[in-house]
Formats: sequence, structure tokens, C-alpha cells
Amino acid sequence: MAPSTLTPLATNRPLSTKEISDQAKIFQWNPIIPMKAWLRTANTLNQEGKSYLLDGNFAQAYLLYMRYMTLLMEYLPSHPDTRTTDGRKALATINKSLPDIATHLEKIKPIIQDEYVAWLESRKEELRQKKESDQARSKTPSAYEERASRDPALSSGTRLLDAGDHQDLAVELAEREIQRREANKRAVRRDGIPQEEEQSRRTAGLWDDWTSKLASKQAEDEEVFRRQMESTRAELDGGREAGEGDLPQRRIRPPIISPRGSQYQYPSISKFEPFQYEAQQLLPSRRTPTPQPPRPPKEEIFYRHELGHSHTPMAYTPELPAKEPIYPERALPTPETSQELPTPPPKIKEAPPSPPKKPQRLTFRPAAYLESGEPIRSIFLPNQLRRKFLSIASENTKRGLEMCGILCGTAVNNALFVRCLLIPEQKCTSDTCETENEGSMLEYCMNEDLLVLGWIHTHPTQTCFMSSRDLHTQAGYQVMLPESIAIVCAPKFEPS
Repeated sequence: MAPSTLTPLATNRPLSTKEISDQAKIFQWNPIIPMKAWLRTANTLNQEGKSYLLDGNFAQAYLLYMRYMTLLMEYLPSHPDTRTTDGRKALATINKSLPDIATHLEKIKPIIQDEYVAWLESRKEELRQKKESDQARSKTPSAYEERASRDPALSSGTRLLDAGDHQDLAVELAEREIQRREANKRAVRRDGIPQEEEQSRRTAGLWDDWTSKLASKQAEDEEVFRRQMESTRAELDGGREAGEGDLPQRRIRPPIISPRGSQYQYPSISKFEPFQYEAQQLLPSRRTPTPQPPRPPKEEIFYRHELGHSHTPMAYTPELPAKEPIYPERALPTPETSQELPTPPPKIKEAPPSPPKKPQRLTFRPAAYLESGEPIRSIFLPNQLRRKFLSIASENTKRGLEMCGILCGTAVNNALFVRCLLIPEQKCTSDTCETENEGSMLEYCMNEDLLVLGWIHTHPTQTCFMSSRDLHTQAGYQVMLPESIAIVCAPKFEPS
């Protein structure tokens, strides 16, 4: 396919749901392939979608789930095998998963739309300020770049790495993620939960976390709004109190009335008129003071201070200069200081706390792309895989019988990791080996969240090569998963 002459899209930009849905419908449908193989493919799509969902790669999970729905609803009902009783029964069984898949799609869709809209908004200013550079317009994108720009697995805001250049990091991240999933699985199984509910809980927990995050954010916004309302109300109330607090300094202080029997009353005291003390009348007035109207705290403290100095009897009226040190103290409580609001708590003063930055997720680039645009992800094999398999198959090798095993694993960060060697029930001869009771094997893989990533078998009496029968078998695996691998071991020959 010739590369497009259009300006290539950014490799790491989000894709819209329409773009992803259009890609989900692009796959090769062949009704000649037995329905059993297509059902395995559907199960693989479901398992892959679950893995990407747990990874947080919503775009790729959306594509796989959409392809799953398309296969089950548009293509499989027209397959020739559905005319048989077994075919109809198998289709009805797998169709029971459609409501769960639809629920996942429903919840993933707004996440993808939000990411796409946010990206468009961030690009508007950049597109207004400058156009594409001449180099970008004249450069012809490579086939890899053109296909990578439309790969949903690379579309979200992630850091892209090459799996071949960062093998140790890829293995370390996969081990952590696999251990986390296994711990969650063991915790669920300890509670004695049925397998059906266990399967739903593995992804339901993700949406519980997602909705709890949204609820937490909403509650935080409401708390900030409530505090802002309380702060505004406090400022308004403080303004009214400040207006009232000015009155004690503008109006005349009410006279203090002495107890019954005394013919003397204190004169009214204005703000700017110092008064004369009369010693013989001060003590009676302290015993029964008339209740004072409410005043600001500092004004009340000052007035007590003023009375506290009046207990010393004075034979003569003190001179006016002697009162000078006291009078300025009366002027200290000004409207600004006496009515100043208390310092608000730090959370009221500070701006609402910014949400913690989301840790950047790593995604490994596909090793290549097929002509159809299908990505070929990197696949990691344990070093001891071949040695362990040959040890298991040694008895059959001595008798000249072939033996096969199934390579199972997990998708983590857009890479595939073989972590399980499954030996199925099989019928072995000197040049063939056929698996039996495949239903139980697939059921085990589904219960353990394992993907079938390929197969391995021995040639006890022949050299290392792929026979025509092996190629036919491998084609069935690649229908389920394009990255599926086949390993042939010839223990008696070199190279083995």
C-alpha cells in the first residue's frame, strides 16, 4: 500500500471514538474457517481487551471490545456452522458476554472523548500561531510512522519506548503488574467467590475506582465551594460588625451611675475631652457599675484597664499632663485593628489544591505492522522455556514421539509476555501431535486471564523445520492472535 501524501498525524495523539470504531471493523473475515476457530478468536479479543483495560490503555481496549462485538453480532450469526445444533448452542453461550462488553464500552467511550477534546483544545492555540513547517509538509512518512499514527494503543498521552531497547525495564514492569493481578486474584478467591462473579469483579473493580475518583473530585469541588461561601459570608458579617464597631468611638460613652444614695453622677466623656477624677466617688462606682452595651473585645479590655487605674484615691485632681500616657492608649483600638477579622485558615486563603499529576504510563511500540495495519507487538520468552519443555518431553523423545505445549501469557504495556507453559491432553505419534479436550484448556486460560501466544513442539526423529502440517496449525493460531509464535525443537540434531 502506497504511503499517504497527507501530513502524517502525530504518533502520540488521541484518536476519536469514530476513528477507533472504524479500525475495529477492519479484519479479514473468512466463513470457511471453522466456527470453533472464530470462537477462540473472540475469546482472545475479550482477554486482550481486559488486559488493556487493566493497563489503563482505554483506546486499545475500546478497539478490541468493538471488534469483539462486531464479530459476534455481524459475522458469526451468518457462519455456516450456526445451522448446526452445536453451532447455535456455542454462539448462544458466548453471546451471554455481550452485556458486560457493552457496559465496558459505555464507560470507556466518555474517557476517550474527553481525552480527544482536551487534545483538540490544547492544539488550537498552536495551530493558530503557526502552520506546519516546510520540512513536515515535504517529508514523506514511512509506512511504520503512518500506521503508528493510527494505532489506538499509541494514541493516549503515554511515553513511548522501544521494547527491544528496554528489555529489562519491560520485564520488570511486567513482573510487577503480573504480581499485582495475581495478588488481587488470590484475595478474591480467598473470599470463596464463584468464578462467574470473580470474572466480573476483576474489571468491575476498575470502574469502582474510576467512579470513586470522580466522586472524590466532585466532593472536593463542593468542599472548596462551601468554604468560599463561608469566607464570603464571614467577610460580609465582618463588614457589618466593623460598621457597628466604629460607633463606640464616635458616640459619647454612656455615664456610669453610682449606687442609690449618692448624689453625684459622672459626667459624660466625649472622645476629645479629658475629664477630671473625683476620688471620693470612684470606689462606690466600682461596686455597682451599670451593665455596658456589647463592645469589641479590645474596647472592653481597655475599659477595664481604665477602671483599674481608678482605685487609688486621690486627694487632689490630677494634672492634665499626668493623664497623657493613658489617653493615647484609648486611641489604639481603631476600626482597622479592633474590627480586623481573624486570620482565615490556610485552606481558605490558598487556592484549591491542584489535583496530583497523573503518573505517566509507559507504552512499548509495536515491532512492526502488517500490510493491513495490524500491529505486531514485541513478545518476551523466558530463557528457561526451551530447557523446561525438553525436560518434560524427554520420555516421549526417547520413544520417538512428538509432544506439544501451549505458550500462554499476558499483555502488559502493549507487549506480550509468555509466563506459562501449558501441557494439554494430546495424542502423539512419531510425526504428529494433536491436542484433545481443548474446551477445558480454553476454560483454564479464561479463568487465569491468560492469552494463548503460540505453541511449542518436538521433532524427535526429524530436523528443526516447520512441516506443512505445522504451518497449517500455525495459521489457526495466527487467526486468533497475529503475534502467535511457533517453536520447533529437534533434540537429536544440531542446531536443535
